[in-house]
Amino acid sequence: MFVVSAASRGAEPLRLTQWPTVAPQPQFDLIDGDHRRRRAADFRGNVTIVFFGFTHCPDVCPGELFKLSLVLKRVGALAANIRVVFITLDPERDTSELLKTYVTEFDPRFVALTGSTADINAAANSFSIQFATVRQGNDYTISHSTGSYVLDKTGRLRLAATRETSIEEWVHDLRILASEPP
Repeated sequence: MFVVSAASRGAEPLRLTQWPTVAPQPQFDLIDGDHRRRRAADFRGNVTIVFFGFTHCPDVCPGELFKLSLVLKRVGALAANIRVVFITLDPERDTSELLKTYVTEFDPRFVALTGSTADINAAANSFSIQFATVRQGNDYTISHSTGSYVLDKTGRLRLAATRETSIEEWVHDLRILASEPP
C-alpha cells in the first residue's frame, strides 16, 4: 500500500516522533474514576494522548500533565476532539477516586485509569513502558519511562513525545491529527 506523506501532499510534516506503522497497536482494559471499564477502543473518534505515571510522583508526572493542560488550551476548539488518558503505574496506592481527583486538578476532561497489577502490566507492556518499584526506606517510588503516546482517531498509535517536546510542537501536531477525518 502506498501512503502519501503530509509533506508530499503540501501539508506541514508532523514534528513529534512518528510511530512505525508496522508496530503492534497498544491495548488496555482498565477502570476509570467512575469505576467503568475503559478500553483503548472506547476512545476511537478522538485523538488520544496516553501517559503513564503515578500520583505520588514528585515532578515528572505533574509536570507533564500540566504541560498537556496548557497544550489543550492552546489547541482551542479542536481540544473537543482530544482526550488525555493517564494510566497509573501504582495501582496499590492510586485508587480510582484518587486518580480522578488528581487528573481533574489539571483539566476536568482528563481521564485516569487503574486496574489490577496484571492489567497495568499488560497495558504498560503494550506501550513498551519500562517501570520498576524502588524502595525508599519504609516507602517506595516508581521509576518509569516518561514518554507520551498519541493515538489517532482510528486508535492507531501515531506519535511519541518526550519530556523535551515543546508546547508548540504538541499544538502543531495535535491540530493536524484532530483535523483529520476518523
